[in-house]
Amino acid sequence: MAEMREKILKYASVENIWQIVENISFFTLGFILSFSKIAGIFSPFCLAFSMALPKKWSICSFLGGICGVGLFDNLNGMTYIFALSLGLIFKMLFGMKFVFVSAMFSVLSMSIPHIISMLVNPVGFGTIIMIYTEIILTGSVTALLKGGLKNFSINPKKTFDLAGFSMVAIAFLVAFCNLSFFGLNFGRFLSAILVAESAILAGAGGGAVVGIVATIGLALFTKDFALVGAILTVSGFISGIFNMAGRFFQSMVFVLTYLLGCGFFGGVSVNSLVEVSIASCFVCIFPVKNFLGLFAKNRFSRINDRFVANDEVALKLQFTAKTLLDLQSNLQKCAKKMDSLTYKDISDIYVKAADEVCKKCSSNTFCWIKSYNEIMRALNHISKLLRQNGNLSMENVPIFLKQKCCKIEKLVWAINLGYREFLCMEQTARRVNEARSIATEQFSGMSELLMEMSEEIADFEKVDHKTAQIVASILKDYGINFSGISCFLDRFDHLIIDLYLDELPEKTQLCEMTEIISRSIDRQLEVPSITRANKSYKISFFEVASLSIDFSAVQTSPNGNTYCGDSYDFFMDGKGFAHMLLSDGMGNGDRAAVDSVMTCSTMKRLLQTGFGFKSTLKLLNLSFAIKSKEESLATIDTCTIDLYTGMVKFVKAGATYSYVSSKGNIKEIPCSSLPIGIIQGIAFDSKELKLSKGDVIVMVTDGVTAAGTDWVSCELKSHIKQSSKEIANKIMEGAKKRSDCGHADDITVLVSKII
Repeated sequence: MAEMREKILKYASVENIWQIVENISFFTLGFILSFSKIAGIFSPFCLAFSMALPKKWSICSFLGGICGVGLFDNLNGMTYIFALSLGLIFKMLFGMKFVFVSAMFSVLSMSIPHIISMLVNPVGFGTIIMIYTEIILTGSVTALLKGGLKNFSINPKKTFDLAGFSMVAIAFLVAFCNLSFFGLNFGRFLSAILVAESAILAGAGGGAVVGIVATIGLALFTKDFALVGAILTVSGFISGIFNMAGRFFQSMVFVLTYLLGCGFFGGVSVNSLVEVSIASCFVCIFPVKNFLGLFAKNRFSRINDRFVANDEVALKLQFTAKTLLDLQSNLQKCAKKMDSLTYKDISDIYVKAADEVCKKCSSNTFCWIKSYNEIMRALNHISKLLRQNGNLSMENVPIFLKQKCCKIEKLVWAINLGYREFLCMEQTARRVNEARSIATEQFSGMSELLMEMSEEIADFEKVDHKTAQIVASILKDYGINFSGISCFLDRFDHLIIDLYLDELPEKTQLCEMTEIISRSIDRQLEVPSITRANKSYKISFFEVASLSIDFSAVQTSPNGNTYCGDSYDFFMDGKGFAHMLLSDGMGNGDRAAVDSVMTCSTMKRLLQTGFGFKSTLKLLNLSFAIKSKEESLATIDTCTIDLYTGMVKFVKAGATYSYVSSKGNIKEIPCSSLPIGIIQGIAFDSKELKLSKGDVIVMVTDGVTAAGTDWVSCELKSHIKQSSKEIANKIMEGAKKRSDCGHADDITVLVSKII
């Protein structure tokens, strides 16, 4: 009995009940749309609607459409059933995420049965044109519906989304126009409700726009309904003007306007007037927005885990935004200082000098009124002298000023002072232009970031709510407060868990939690990676991969330098990737150390946060451009290893050779791009390889390859069977032997062996 009760409770859960309601709803929608016809001839809506839906929902919609066609369409029933069946098969096989693919398969599904039908029963040219029109309509409607139904979120600023949403509304209006009850038409009744409620909620504009959409739907059903739609549009517009007067008054205006329209145009049935009156009363007593509120409370977002993961995605975006705020703070401080300064024209020098020297001079009237043209010619000549010599001397003063100006020495001093200020302003203006250029590059980097994040989100196959609940329960047992939990399964069924915390737990707690979570969800997890941003923490767990890394690094500085100009790092992110980072700052010593450490630390932080390589490298290049007035640059050498698949990606900027030993062959990975910090919009070299267990990756700085590159390949081949530490030490010894004592450089060797 206990087991039976547990099973009943399991299947009677809110989520399962909601899934049943969801399946019934989409079956019903498909059923209704099956008898939605344009002008009583074309029937593209059911197939287009089902093809536009995500795969999980479309199956029920297809089945509903097949049942509806089988029951009510005696004329072309078999053709449409065949078309819907083909669409269902294509949908199950291919899924169809993209608009073009869905439209193409819709056209194919509608074309095949019509072609077969025409081969069996030849038809005339007019019928062929009608069939061709219906096929084109099916593909077009599918594309529009896909835009309107994608993720079930409409962006009002996107014309494509609005067009798709409008097409959904039109399709259902046409379908409901087929239903009547004692002479009252459900399509006209629904149109009246939508227009009246839109006028109340959105005013005259909302009433008019929805009225136009309703008119299109009614006219597509039959031209006799077009006049009803036109009068509804006018009624919605006029009642919307009085939206400040209240719902009841607007409903009265809506009915009265419709009554006047009927009297003016004529030809409108009494039944339509009754429908509008009932609709106005319905809207007045039962506001549509209340039903929308109830609809929202049912958490429609949980219908499809694949597409709607708003809370989890929002957490990832918020965390990334915090990191961007950290990195942009210095740029914002610089921008504020720049804003306080204004650029001056060179003529301001003379205005200020004249104000200080000539204002109280007795000859002011003669110089600036009677001899204005001569003064301006002299000043224009002075501008050329200032640009050429950098200042104005008494010997270079124009003859007119020498002869007429009684305070020439003071005037020359004031002009020279103003010119020095002017040069400062010009330099400031150049800085502002540089800052603007940097900001432009930054926007480009942010664009890359959004693209990379969208690609990452696209890899998420499902949100695992059950695992999230288990993890939340474990955190509560440990007394750990969290701001959010995200649990995703990617397309390879790998689990990724992200915890967002304000305080970091102890290391022992994290190890214990990893073991407990692994046992609870029956998936073996690695020790998590930790990322910090703006006083918040993200802890990322991922499943134990089939590959692991034996990593080792050795480093030395020449001539007993305290600081090494090379910097490196090795870390695991929260998605099953191992990262090797290596940077060589310009020169050696403390200045080079600052540049290389900044490069590695910033890259590590951004990659752990979720940035991709493109946006990370652009932001790094920007950081070097604004961090110092002096020239500052560093090389970038990165290697990312996918521990699930063995795919390895190298990204380089100004770096020297890297080496890969795979199946007994040694491959050199060169680099032809420049270091970061030299120019904006710099390109980066990248290369991808597939490696397996036993393969070795070696990354070095130019202190190793100064005496050539061939010897490194030989050393690697000779010691390939040794551990990563032994290989690194052998290469370091070889580099020291070959280094030039008079021009020695920092030496760093990183070795990763896949095991």
